[in-house]
Amino acid sequence: MKNARLIIADSEHDADMLYASGMFVPDPFIAIELDGAWHGLFSPLEVDRARKASRFAHIHLDSDWRVIAENKGWSGLAGCAAAFLDAGGAREIRVPASFPLLHADRLRSWGFTVSASPDGFFPDRAIKSETEIGHLAQAERLTRQSMQQGEHYLARCSIGDDGILRDPDSGKKVKSDDVRRVIETFLIGKGAMPAHTIVACGREGADPHNTGSGYIRAGELIIIDIFPRVLTTGYWGDMTRTYVKGKASTAQKKMYQAVREGQAIGLSMVAAGVDGSAIHQAITDHFHAAGFTTGIVKGKQTGFFHGTGHGVGLQIHEAPRISIRSDILQAGQAVTVEPGLYYPGVGGVRLEDLVVVRDGGCDNLTRYKCTLEIP
Repeated sequence: MKNARLIIADSEHDADMLYASGMFVPDPFIAIELDGAWHGLFSPLEVDRARKASRFAHIHLDSDWRVIAENKGWSGLAGCAAAFLDAGGAREIRVPASFPLLHADRLRSWGFTVSASPDGFFPDRAIKSETEIGHLAQAERLTRQSMQQGEHYLARCSIGDDGILRDPDSGKKVKSDDVRRVIETFLIGKGAMPAHTIVACGREGADPHNTGSGYIRAGELIIIDIFPRVLTTGYWGDMTRTYVKGKASTAQKKMYQAVREGQAIGLSMVAAGVDGSAIHQAITDHFHAAGFTTGIVKGKQTGFFHGTGHGVGLQIHEAPRISIRSDILQAGQAVTVEPGLYYPGVGGVRLEDLVVVRDGGCDNLTRYKCTLEIP
């Protein structure tokens, strides 16, 4: 009996389907691998476009298979897929971990064996081709340029008597949303879709994923984390910088320098064959030696309590990971290196670059200066 692989999803949001199909489709459709060849089953609305734009070996109109499925009492997209699989002699199916339970239940009720792939449906997705690296470089270039837009905006802002920044044109008090608008407007104009851009000032920065909502104040740490998706390719950029408008304090400079040194350690260690956990531990040891401890204080996380990095590609977070868990880096993977320190009542510092793992080192796609103070 033949084995098969099956995806039922849209490719706007499902990275595995986008990887398999090579085209954006807003509604769920069917991808089936039989005998090593991928088949795409499309509605009349999409089938002609798919014949020109998809990377499937074979394209089929799903309407014909729906009729066969209905004659067997099988309904919906799962029924359509079941009819195609049955005709191909496949009753054992591998699906992604995110495969909808309703579809799986229906397929099992019709006599198919369905099992999920917990470790990634396309393991090769973690190893980027040079074409994919080019897409990532484009995304990171736009990310870098948008960071520059945000930095320039902060430089143009004045400081009010209350310490809150003032907009250079309107004179109104500046909030995180104002800085975010500058960054995201630029990205949208360049064909990249921003997603929850972080502009977190002061205490808000002590929570790594707090997007920020308050006023931007001089003399406080400002974390800006930008991660847009290029609409034409589906690939993401990701970078973080931390700033202070005006003069940074001695404590802020020490904290920033520790993170910058920690990131330098990480960047120097990234290479094919290196265990990500060793990189993470080296940075953790550096922070402890510099006096920046990690732990829970008054019920809140403090110090360096997240991973050092993650893979980036058709998803903003994908394999591999650079963290406390062992994960051997491989040439061609794209990973972030983003250590950070966070203390309630003070804020946070994070610096993040996106790099491509190579034999003997890495290529930095971010290539943007680290500057703490903005005059």
